[in-house]
Amino acid sequence: MADLDDVADDLYGAPPDQFVARRDAAAKAARADGDRDLAQEIAGLRKPTVAAWLVNALLRDVPDLGDQLVALGDSLREAERSLDGAGLRDLSRQRRALVTSLVGRAKALGRQAGHKVGEPVAQEVDATLTAALADPEIAREVTSGRLTASREFAGFGSFAPGSPVEAPRRAPAEKAAGARSTGAAKEKEPTRAPARSRAHLRVVEDADDAEPAAEEAPRESAADRRRRRDREDAVRSAQRAKDEAAAALDRARERLDDATRDRDEQQEAVATAEQAAADARREVDDLEAALVDLRRRLAAAQKALARADDAESRAGTTLHAQEKALTSAQRDLRQAQHADTDATRALERAEQALADLGTP
Repeated sequence: MADLDDVADDLYGAPPDQFVARRDAAAKAARADGDRDLAQEIAGLRKPTVAAWLVNALLRDVPDLGDQLVALGDSLREAERSLDGAGLRDLSRQRRALVTSLVGRAKALGRQAGHKVGEPVAQEVDATLTAALADPEIAREVTSGRLTASREFAGFGSFAPGSPVEAPRRAPAEKAAGARSTGAAKEKEPTRAPARSRAHLRVVEDADDAEPAAEEAPRESAADRRRRRDREDAVRSAQRAKDEAAAALDRARERLDDATRDRDEQQEAVATAEQAAADARREVDDLEAALVDLRRRLAAAQKALARADDAESRAGTTLHAQEKALTSAQRDLRQAQHADTDATRALERAEQALADLGTP
C-alpha cells in the first residue's frame, strides 16, 4: 500500500486539472484498505495553483534544480552580507538568467501538458523562483516539489526571516565616538553580546556591564534617561508592531493562497464551461447543417414522389386499357379456336363424304 509521500509525489506531479479526481481516488483506496488516518491526510492535501504546479513540474524536469536554487541563494546572501559588490552584481545576473530560463521552460512544460501559460501565471512563477533565491524558508517549500501556491519575497535585500544575519554595522557617529574613546575606556569596555537585529535591541543587564553603567550613571541627566526610556519603549512598540505585522502578513498570505486557488479553480470552471459551450455550438452547427441537408433531400424526395405518383397513375390507366385489350384478345382467341375446331370437323366430314363416293 502506498504511503503519504508516494501519493503526494504522484498528485503534485500530475496536471492540476487531474488533482482532485486523483486525490479522491487515492483517499478512497486508503479507506478501502482500512487506513482512515492516511485517507484523511490524503484528503487534506491542497490542490496547487497553475503557477505552483509549474514550479513543481520544473523541479521534476530540471536535474538538480533544487541544489542550484539553494546554492545560488546562499551565494547571493553571503555576497550581500560581505558587501561584495562585484560578486553580488555577477550573482544577480546569474539569478536573472536562471529565473528567465526557468520561466521559459515552465511555459514549455505547460504547453506540453495542454495548458496555455498566460503572462499573469508566468509572473507568479518568476516571483516564486526569485523568492526561493532570497528566502531559505521559501526555498525549502519550493524544492519540496509540493508547492500549493505561488510565493513572493516581502523582505529587504536577500535576507529572510530565519536566515543568518551578521552583526549590524556601526553608524558613522558611533565610529567617531569610538575613535575619541581613551585606551583605558577601551580596556574597560565589556565583551559585546551576540549581534541582534535592530528590531530586537534591548537594555543589556549582564553583570559585566553593571560597573560601566554605574560609572556613566552620574553623567546621564534626567532628560537623557527619559529619552532612553522613550526610545526603549519605542523599540518595544516597534517590535510588537513588527510581530503583529508578521502575523497579519501570514494571514494575508493564507488568504492570498486561498483566493489564488479559488481563482484558478474558477478559471478552470470557466474554461470547462467555455469548452462545453464551444462543443455545443459545434454540435448545433452540425445539426443545423444536417437539417438543411435533410430539408433539401426531403424537398427532392417530395418532388420525386409527385412524379412517381403521376407515373403510377398513368401506368395504372395504361395497364387497365391493356387488361381490357387482353381480355378482348382472349375472347377473340377463344372464338377463333371454336371456329377452327368447327372448320376442322367440317373438313373431316367433307373428306369422309368424298371417300364414301369412291374413286370415279
